[in-house]
Amino acid sequence: MTDQLAAPAYPAEPADLFVDLYDALPDHLFRTWEPTGWYDDPAVNRQANDITEIVLDRGELPPTLTAHLIAEHGDLGRFTLLLGLDGALAHANPYGPYHDTGALTEVLTNWTIDGRLNGPGSPGALLPRCAFPGRPRGLRSKAEFFGVHRIPPAEWEKIDHIRLPAVNDPHFARERPVTVGCAPMLESFDDVEIEFERRHGMTVYRLRPVDSAALRGRIKTIIRRLDESGAQIAVMPEVALSEAMLEQWKEEAFDTAGRDRERHPLRFLMLGTGPLGGGDPPPNRAVLIDRWTGEELLVQDKLSGFTLDAAQMRLWRLPGAPRTGTAEEYAAPGSTIRVLDSSLGRLAVLICEDISRTVGWERELQSCGVSHLLVPIFSKPIMEYRWEQQAAERQVGSLGTWVTVANSLAIGRAIPESELPGPRYTCLVAGPENLARTTYSMELQFGTAETGDGIGLLKPGEDPPTLPRLYPGAAYDLWHDHWRPPPA
Repeated sequence: MTDQLAAPAYPAEPADLFVDLYDALPDHLFRTWEPTGWYDDPAVNRQANDITEIVLDRGELPPTLTAHLIAEHGDLGRFTLLLGLDGALAHANPYGPYHDTGALTEVLTNWTIDGRLNGPGSPGALLPRCAFPGRPRGLRSKAEFFGVHRIPPAEWEKIDHIRLPAVNDPHFARERPVTVGCAPMLESFDDVEIEFERRHGMTVYRLRPVDSAALRGRIKTIIRRLDESGAQIAVMPEVALSEAMLEQWKEEAFDTAGRDRERHPLRFLMLGTGPLGGGDPPPNRAVLIDRWTGEELLVQDKLSGFTLDAAQMRLWRLPGAPRTGTAEEYAAPGSTIRVLDSSLGRLAVLICEDISRTVGWERELQSCGVSHLLVPIFSKPIMEYRWEQQAAERQVGSLGTWVTVANSLAIGRAIPESELPGPRYTCLVAGPENLARTTYSMELQFGTAETGDGIGLLKPGEDPPTLPRLYPGAAYDLWHDHWRPPPA
C-alpha cells in the first residue's frame, strides 16, 4: 500500500508552508459560514495552538504532521494548520504585539533581505499584516482570517515593494499618533503653468509649477513651519513639483534636519507631483523623501490621466481653456504600484484621479494590505461629502487604511463663493475610528491653510496649532483571536 504520509512532500519552513496551504485551500469555502464555524471550534483552536508552539520551538513543522492532518481532515486540516502557522508568524510580524520570535530566524532573514516572509522556494509573497478593513467583522474573506497577506504571483509582479532598512527607519511607535502637515504650496494660477494644445487629434493640457522666486521661497518657510507645528510627516499637493524644486526640497530638508526630535520632528516629506523624468509626455510623478538623508524613498507615477469637461474648465476659470469639448491630461501613465514598508506601516501614493479610478490598483493594494495612502490632488477645494471624502471612506472601509489628501489653493481662489458655497479645506485625513473594528465609524479630519506656505490646521488660530494625525500601521491581536492561547 502507498504510504499516505510520504506524499505529497510539504515544506517544513513555516512561511513557505503557509503559502502552499493557503493556495490549496479553496476560495469558494469562504463564501459560506463553514470556516467561521471552524474558527470558533475549541478543538480547532487547541490543535492550532499546539502547532504554534511546535513552530516557535523548532522553527519548522514536521512534514509528516502536515500530511497526517490533511489526510485525516482535508480542508479543515489545512485551515487548522494555517491558524497554527499564522499564530507563530505573528511573532515575526514587525507590526505585531510580540517581541519574542522563537526559532523563526529564517523567516526574519527572508524579511530583512528580500522584503517578504517566504523564501525563494514559493511564488509570490507573504507579507506581515499591518491593517484590517475598517468595518465590523462579519463573514470574513479568506484573507481576513490571518495576520499575514498572501500576494499571488500575478499581483506581486505588478507591485514594486520596498522595505526601509532599520538603520534609516524613523521608528514610529505603534501606539502613538503621528502628526501630519499639509501645505498648499500653490496659491493661485500665477503659480501654475497651464497649456492647452492639440495632440493626436484631441485637445490636451499640461500642468507644471512656475519656477519663480516666490514659489521657491516657500520651500524653506514650509519646512520651518512644519517643524514648528510638530508635523512628523508632510504631504504637498499635485502640480507642486519640478526637477529644480525637487533638488531644492532635498537640500533644504537635509540642511535643516536635526536629531532632536522635539525641535525637528519632521521626517517623511511627500513633495507633491510634477512632470519629472523626461519624455514626451513625461509622467506626472510624486516623490517621497527622507528628511534625514534627502534620499527618495518612494516614486510613483500617476496611473490615470484626468479628463476635463467644458463645465469644469468654466467653473475652474482655467486660463486659455477651450469653451467647448474636453481636454485630456498630457502625461505618460504609470503602470506599477510602489509600496514602502517602514515603522509607519505599508505606504502607497495615489495621485488625484487614481483614488477614484480603482481598477488599476485596488486588487494589488488590497492583496498586500496597504495601511497608509498619500493622495496629492489638483482640484477645486476639498469640501465635506464630496468625492475626496467618498473615495477616502471607501478605502478606510475596504482596506482599513489611513488616507491623507492634500490640495492647493489655486483652483479655489479662482471660484467665487457664490458658485461653490460652504466651508473649504486644503487637506483631509481619514482613518478607522474603532481599533477593534466593531463599528463602521471612521475619523474625518479636515484642515485649512490660508497661504501657500501655511500648514493645514484643524482649528486655525489655536495655540498650539492642531494638526491632523493618524496612527502607524499595526497588527493588533484584537483582530485575531487565535493569536491568544486558549484558556487552560
